[in-house]
Amino acid sequence: MSDIIWLTIVLIIILFIAGLLSIYPSSRLMRTRFARLIYENSTLGDRLCELFYGVFMVSVMIGIINITASGYYHIKEVLLAVALGVNVTWGIIDGATSVYGGLVDKAEEDKLVNSLRREKQNQQFKDELKESLEDTAVRKLTDEDQSKVVDMIQAGNPDDIGKYSASIEDVKSFFATFLMDFITVFPVVIPLYIVDDVKSAVFWSHFVAVLLFVMIGTIWAKRLNRNAVRSGIAFGILGIVTIAFSYYFGW
Repeated sequence: MSDIIWLTIVLIIILFIAGLLSIYPSSRLMRTRFARLIYENSTLGDRLCELFYGVFMVSVMIGIINITASGYYHIKEVLLAVALGVNVTWGIIDGATSVYGGLVDKAEEDKLVNSLRREKQNQQFKDELKESLEDTAVRKLTDEDQSKVVDMIQAGNPDDIGKYSASIEDVKSFFATFLMDFITVFPVVIPLYIVDDVKSAVFWSHFVAVLLFVMIGTIWAKRLNRNAVRSGIAFGILGIVTIAFSYYFGW
């Protein structure tokens, strides 16, 4: 394929990532099966974190494999495979641990609710359940209303708890996580294949990585009502330092 086609692919992936980080993605993006899978099975916080992890890992990996020292045309034959291997492995690990970690959390929550329903006057169980609600929208209620929610949960009968296993939604969540780590490889690695000059290829690879860092930092700040410019610059500096550090100590 020509360089223009490769550059177009890089741009499309960057726009795809930017779309995933939007609160209201475009209808065109949501017609894409992969985009729907990721968007519908992850929160914005999940996407910001996972895409950051993906860019961070592929940037470090490219830095560690110092292509200038290793021989550019020799190492680039396996560079994409190594980059994919690292990010795919992380995607599998993070997706799987998120699923079974969520199942463990669910089991602990059910255990707490059942304990409270059996010992309705146990204040410790009430306090623990109320504290667990702080991670949900219930935290927006007054302290009195939160206590009412706890009382409503407490009023039920203990459940018969069976085995916990991954649901179809858990499987979708796993693949959503996996895909986010997978797609972040290509915009950072592709410049190394389409630019013949070694220094220029490395520059454009690093440039795309830092651009993604800046984009993630800016969007992160906007969602938290923080200064987007300063955050973008801070994330960009983080990307530059990370790349420079790993590149300097690469082999």
